[in-house]
Amino acid sequence: MSRHIKTVCIILAALIVVGLGMWGAEILLDNYKNQQWDQFIEQAHCQVIGEKPKEGFFSSAQTIYRCDNTGIYYRKK
Repeated sequence: MSRHIKTVCIILAALIVVGLGMWGAEILLDNYKNQQWDQFIEQAHCQVIGEKPKEGFFSSAQTIYRCDNTGIYYRKK
């Protein structure tokens, strides 16, 4: 029985470590993505021209940007 408990504890610990690693990576990726977007807005001289409201359960509200010579972009709030 002791061996079985050790195996379960090792598996749970591994799942927790992997989950925490994925959570941390998601935070780092979101920060990087936000920095890249902020840099793009500054370089392309983007302006907020409106907002698109949430339309359903699986959609989210969006901000609409118009940028010089590159078009219109939608970004989740």
